[in-house]
Amino acid sequence: MWYCGLDLAGVSSYAFVTDARGVKEWSGPLETSRLAFERLVKRYRGGFSVAIEAGNQTAWVYEVLLKAGAQATVVNPVKVTAIAESRKKTDKIDAKILCELLRINGLPHPVHMPGAETRALRGLLTARRQLVRTRTKLCNFVRGLLRQSGVSLPARGLASQAAWKRLLAKGFEQMHMALIVAGYYDNFTVVTRSIRELDQQLAEKEQADPRAALLQTMPKVGRIAALTFLAAVDNVQRFPSSRKLIGYTGLAPTVRQSGEHAQYGPITREGRHELRGVWVQIAHLVARDQSSASRPLRRWYDRVAKKRGAKTALVGLARRLLVIAYQILKTETPYDAKKLSKRRTRAV
Repeated sequence: MWYCGLDLAGVSSYAFVTDARGVKEWSGPLETSRLAFERLVKRYRGGFSVAIEAGNQTAWVYEVLLKAGAQATVVNPVKVTAIAESRKKTDKIDAKILCELLRINGLPHPVHMPGAETRALRGLLTARRQLVRTRTKLCNFVRGLLRQSGVSLPARGLASQAAWKRLLAKGFEQMHMALIVAGYYDNFTVVTRSIRELDQQLAEKEQADPRAALLQTMPKVGRIAALTFLAAVDNVQRFPSSRKLIGYTGLAPTVRQSGEHAQYGPITREGRHELRGVWVQIAHLVARDQSSASRPLRRWYDRVAKKRGAKTALVGLARRLLVIAYQILKTETPYDAKKLSKRRTRAV
């Protein structure tokens, strides 16, 4: 068996290869390309194991290595303490440390690498989030510009094409304002069209996955929230408990323990930030929802908010919603508010 630490970079990566005894076989830079990685694997017959850090190029490199016949392990660079705390930070040193930790089985728990379908879903959701942010910034800029001219619009006063058309139909005293608003309206139209096209693709993904329908039996959980959960979690069975899932979302509280005393602090914010953000928004909606489906959750939120404050209760509600989502997929049963009403819930 040959062992390799691979430090990825945009144009040129660095590989460090040893045998099973730790004796260096080869090290050096290589082009960050499909062909270069395939040649690296083919150079070493009889078993080739590679360790790489998670990054924006990891997915395609991981696939290339697997198809070429290598055993690939992806690790979180933050958890590779030897690299994170090293005072000498070079590509060669990073690759060498990865290689040695891989050889002695000293790497942290590997990062889960989802399949092609899940990666495609993640890509669609990421693109949609960026377009929505772009459209929001665009609208906010125009609202701010109009405010300087004495025209005030509500927060969602430019949320539709009809609203933009009404604004343009009124006309402007200053010619440059008409040109600016018209130009931004064109951009708004293009971005909105792109969002709708992505929504169509996401609707097809939703229809093809029965798990999305199960998650949407929960109050205030729609297509985007359900698909965001599925894209981040991939296979819920890989989490042995809901506590592990909460840790993955970054919503678990930090803990400082000394002897028998444990002090809980703010959430870790580690893991899938998009999952955390979307489901905190769901918690906001559920906390205000008056429907019977939300009633036991809202009561729980109100009770915790009185004791611990609204912010703590909101984070706790988001955690609770994610636990429910975990159980729904684990048992393949829809949401049932009656079961929550009968169950005594713990404080955050």
